Amino acid sequence: MSLCFLRGYSSPRCSSSGWRGPATPVPAGSIGVRSMGSARRRLGPGVRFQECVEGCRAPRGPGPARGASADRLPSPALQSWPDPLALLAPQVLCRYQKLWNVQLRLRPALIAGIMKDSGNKPPAMLPRKGKYLRSDLRLQGEHFQVPIRFPKDFFSVILEKGSVSAMRFLTALSMQRPELLEKVSRELWMRVWSRDEDITEPQSILAAAERAGMSAEDARALLEKTATPQVKNQLMETTEAACRYGAFGLPVTVAHVDGQTHMLFGSDRMELLAHLLGEKWMGPVPPALNA
Repeated sequence: MSLCFLRGYSSPRCSSSGWRGPATPVPAGSIGVRSMGSARRRLGPGVRFQECVEGCRAPRGPGPARGASADRLPSPALQSWPDPLALLAPQVLCRYQKLWNVQLRLRPALIAGIMKDSGNKPPAMLPRKGKYLRSDLRLQGEHFQVPIRFPKDFFSVILEKGSVSAMRFLTALSMQRPELLEKVSRELWMRVWSRDEDITEPQSILAAAERAGMSAEDARALLEKTATPQVKNQLMETTEAACRYGAFGLPVTVAHVDGQTHMLFGSDRMELLAHLLGEKWMGPVPPALNA
């Protein structure tokens, strides 16, 4: 579910919950989009969510920072979690945000709306790609050091179950408790893609929230807000913003560097992002994390 921007001047760390990386929650924010009336007519209902990460380079020494920002769609919870790859790029950004001195902000988006708007189709709907996904995801999990395990009903998770409720919960969380967004997103992803557990039922969402550190009372109160127009519209706004950047799937990273905008699709574009930001790429798990 993710849009990632690099735009602030502080660099809080990202929380870690089972994966390597610095640990501290990250704030969530918003970006301007067109009115949601037209967005809803154009995008239609959503099926999944992805984490959006928004951050910005901090200045090095005196003087203003070089204008740079990276937007990534995605994810996150990280996304509607029918996409196992939605976590990988945000996870790498979390690992690098202190090394690159960036601030990350996570935001949910509807991948189904992005697919519909762009005319794209899920890879799993194409037999050869669907077959390839299993071996590819296993290798990517090993490479990124993220615990991916296929659910027994893989195609049902990808194509049928969806995660609108989870996406709305993350959106409400970004509006009310942004410091917990990254942790809860990760827990939702873990339920589907590491422990083969549900994320569509209210109790499943509450369990993920409590495991991430929310009290049961706060989690239930937030879940009630997911049916409000404010939350639904915010999720649609983020989705339309992704479409305006040219997204056709998730995860997506949009980097604004020196007055130019670069959209990067996929979890394997972090080395290119480092190039655009003028930073050093040291692999998906930088050596500093092993020190």
